[in-house]
Amino acid sequence: MEQFGWLAAKNLNIECLGETEDLGVCFQYRHLLNKFPEDGVFASDGRTVCFMDGYVVNKSAFAEGTGSDWQNVFTSSIWENTETFLQKLRGGFCGYLYEETERRLTVFTDQVSNKAVYYYCTQDSWMVSNCVEFMVRVLRANGAAYHFNPVAAQYMLTYGSMLDDSTFVREIHRLLPGQYADIAGGEISTTRYYFIRHEEVSVTEEEAIEKVDAAFREAIRREFGKDREYGYRHLVDLSGGLDSRMVAWVAHDMGYTDQLNLTYCQAGYADDKISKQIAVALGHEYMFKSLDDAKWLYDVEDIVSMNNGAALYSGISGGQRCLAALNGDRFGIEHTGMIGDAILSTFYYDKQFNDSAPRFGLHRYSERLQYEFDPAILKAYPCQEMFAVYTRGILGAQSSYMIRQHFVETASPFMDVDFLDTVFSLPFAYRNRHHIYLRWMKEKYPGATRFGWEKWGGVRPLESHIFFRKIRTTERLLMAAAKRMLKMPDKDNMNPIDAWYDADIGIQQFFQSYYEREIKNEVFNNWLRDDLTEMFLKGNVTDKTMALTVLAAAKQYFH
Repeated sequence: MEQFGWLAAKNLNIECLGETEDLGVCFQYRHLLNKFPEDGVFASDGRTVCFMDGYVVNKSAFAEGTGSDWQNVFTSSIWENTETFLQKLRGGFCGYLYEETERRLTVFTDQVSNKAVYYYCTQDSWMVSNCVEFMVRVLRANGAAYHFNPVAAQYMLTYGSMLDDSTFVREIHRLLPGQYADIAGGEISTTRYYFIRHEEVSVTEEEAIEKVDAAFREAIRREFGKDREYGYRHLVDLSGGLDSRMVAWVAHDMGYTDQLNLTYCQAGYADDKISKQIAVALGHEYMFKSLDDAKWLYDVEDIVSMNNGAALYSGISGGQRCLAALNGDRFGIEHTGMIGDAILSTFYYDKQFNDSAPRFGLHRYSERLQYEFDPAILKAYPCQEMFAVYTRGILGAQSSYMIRQHFVETASPFMDVDFLDTVFSLPFAYRNRHHIYLRWMKEKYPGATRFGWEKWGGVRPLESHIFFRKIRTTERLLMAAAKRMLKMPDKDNMNPIDAWYDADIGIQQFFQSYYEREIKNEVFNNWLRDDLTEMFLKGNVTDKTMALTVLAAAKQYFH
């Protein structure tokens, strides 16, 4: 798999990566996907460097009427006031600034870390990249010491992703969402320039629906307008849920009709059936990839390489193979419904708990191992909901963007900054149990409610149908129990990973041989090796993939 990415470094030889640029004050390697070349920024004058990778959806707000091109506007504005300028930008971006006189490095990422970035520094050297593998290769080539981070392994074996700025390499850190870091002389100072506001305002339900709709349509206009600006078709995920459905539906309503809707799951599952019905109703081109062959379970090393070991490799299921099968040259952004369910609804149904001080223990992928984590992590979040949105949502689920960005850029209108601020200003009671979500659909886009909701077992997403949903839920539970007893395949599951594993001796052998070979890695201390063994030998298939993710990261970075 071709590895796209970039890296810049000071006082480190980076020629091991390939052809590099000597910028006078540092060295840079660039092998970019470069979907939106006029959006990226690169300026160097032998004394300073300004680099940004990604895209910006509100460029016109800065460049119009100034007489300057985007490169000059970006460079002058971010040097003048980094925090204020980043607050105003919208899109998916990351990059760095370096000034030689004061030897000051500034690293930045967008508000929700759509584009992840990592950094390493000592008193005499620094390195910035969106690819941990590149950084490790440079450390090796320069004979620099670096060490395995067992805390990252603990995160992976419980939550299935990182909870803070950790990576599997102790000396390499991720810049967290909405932050920039100033680095000088080995000292690091981080500034949080954006955090999702969580302050309710008093509005009627009718006003709330209007606010949600206006903010969502503006987010759609920004994302899809960027495709149109560069002449790309629209690649839009579609499932049997509500989030991707509303992205595809509202975009179509706004005239962005040249869509390819993309679906992947177990053949015959509700996501397969419902998404096809929606695509046909909208007249969109439609592509479905069955995951039943489960071949994506072999991709542990490719996925860990692409997602920087930030989340368990099985989390994206067949998404990577699906994108690899496309002609990516035709598309700019993959439009997803990333964590829309948690944004426009709630993680928790109890307001008191939702607003309480955050605590560990919820949203874990596995309960098999129990660890104690640094309570300082919790202090960064004002309440339990925000802790879940950032860790489970952005640092967890959204980590799949790092994989997708080897083929296309990524965006979700639910993660648009202004949409986030709009939704989290609404009263909790409106968002609770999808109330305002369902009212918004019914009143603004009633056609989208004609199709069943996968989460409700195919019952239409209408509050008036909640009774039918309860009946359907009971039927599903009884049917699942009966199929388990009779050892029949269960089609009521998007990703029946345990069943696929049990039915495929080749995957079982691959898992076993990979475990037996990599568990011997000397970077594991005794207790971690014991924990990995317990996860793999006694755990379910998801537990096994969590263990394999740790083993693959250790192999990649420490062999």
